[in-house]
Amino acid sequence: MADVIRLMLKTKKAGIVVREGGEILGIISAADTMRVIVQDRDPSEVKVREFMSACTLVGQNPCVQIKEDGFIVDAIRLMLIGGVPRVLVIDSKGDFIGTISFLDSLRAWEDVESGKG
Repeated sequence: MADVIRLMLKTKKAGIVVREGGEILGIISAADTMRVIVQDRDPSEVKVREFMSACTLVGQNPCVQIKEDGFIVDAIRLMLIGGVPRVLVIDSKGDFIGTISFLDSLRAWEDVESGKG
């Protein structure tokens, strides 16, 4: 967890996709890192798996996906319907290429609406 916290601070990201090899295992959020601290646990001794939201939880899957050529409004709908703050972006082969957060999607939508995008 200590490595994840450092990465979040360095990249200024509130969520990190957890992968092993090429497989996406889950997502760890800033809120998850706060739970480690609130529980008075040493982040350097805590495994990410203990606190991440796994992609395999039925009905609570944080790994909602959209294709890279999808529409911003569809990403927003997926987040609202899925109750998740971000969606994974995949390419035409189904490979993970990034994430888009609710705030990212609202900014993009605003750019489109204002004629910037």
